[in-house]
Amino acid sequence: MRKVVDIIDLLVNVLSIIAGICLIFIMLITCIDVLGNAFGHPLLGVEELTSVGAAITIAFVLPLAHKNRAHIGIDFLYKRMGTKFKKIDDIIVSILNSILFFSISWQSYKYAIALKNAGEVTATLQIPKYFFLYGVFLGCSVVFLLCLKEFLTIIRSK
Repeated sequence: MRKVVDIIDLLVNVLSIIAGICLIFIMLITCIDVLGNAFGHPLLGVEELTSVGAAITIAFVLPLAHKNRAHIGIDFLYKRMGTKFKKIDDIIVSILNSILFFSISWQSYKYAIALKNAGEVTATLQIPKYFFLYGVFLGCSVVFLLCLKEFLTIIRSK
């Protein structure tokens, strides 16, 4: 089990590094486009690159946010719960999160296959769209694995 957890943690770290690189890329192409517009030479396809870069950035940073519990939570009721009810709540939330991220992963994968079979590409740069959906699939799959790990940890705790 420890090796699986180490692999998941490695995936989280690698994906977060890629997300950071994508974010820097988005900032650079936006700056280049703004400067290019000022001199009458805008960067071709910057809107497409920005949108697909943002999709990859969000999908790849989700596992890190989940791992670090950087998501929004409403805990005014949770703080008042006893230990037993907190554990039940944590189990329910981890199961629901697992179902949600498994569903998003599966649907992203199915949609990516459909786009690949249809030959869908972006309008200006002709980049295959399915490639980015595989990224969403990967990011959400890692969150799904984190949710399963969280569920097993809760069940094993006393």
